Amino acid sequence: MNGWLRRLLGVVLLGLSGIAAAESPAVTGLQWDSKPSAAEVAAGKALSMSCAGCHGATGNSVSADFPNLGGLNYVYLYKQLLDFKSGARQSPLMMPMVMALSAQNLRDLAAYYSQQTYDPAAGVNEDTSEQKQNAQRLEQGRLIYEHGLAASGVAACIRCHGAGAAGQVGHFPRLAGQHAKYLVAQMEAFKAGRRGNDAGKMMAHVALPMSEHEIEAVALYLQSLR
Repeated sequence: MNGWLRRLLGVVLLGLSGIAAAESPAVTGLQWDSKPSAAEVAAGKALSMSCAGCHGATGNSVSADFPNLGGLNYVYLYKQLLDFKSGARQSPLMMPMVMALSAQNLRDLAAYYSQQTYDPAAGVNEDTSEQKQNAQRLEQGRLIYEHGLAASGVAACIRCHGAGAAGQVGHFPRLAGQHAKYLVAQMEAFKAGRRGNDAGKMMAHVALPMSEHEIEAVALYLQSLR
């Protein structure tokens, strides 16, 4: 397949994925711009005590194996928790944690974490001096994030996750400051088909053509953002 046809196919797939993503609020029964109530946030705070061992008291995780949750979109978080419960997203750690919780419990947890603030000083971040010195790798990650990989038909990440990786429209989560180790694990899961709860298999289409080195470069770049 020549280069222009591959890029055209990538655009078509992205468009179809966007349509599917727009339909996904039906899973939660909420709109992407829905806001949690104060009562849900308070209930979620009480429930979050059992989550703090991995994700930290305010969603700033204590290990790079676990994602930072503080400040992520309310509806996005709720959908991920529902997917763990239904099995649409597989995780030997998370699935037992949510199995006994009701849909309202999951909504409350999502509400609580969505109202927290990401603070790398309060959790663990891998932004080491070694990474900071590796300017070439960070620049490679930035170029892929902002411009994609035309030769491989990989669309620019910025189109969905926004400038500065701040996230967009609820169903595209903020990636800025997320742990590189966690991001690499998720991209590898999408690439291998172990994770498939993204609308229209959007992330699988992105990850499949990417090399391990390219995935790591993007993850390191995203982790470096604040």
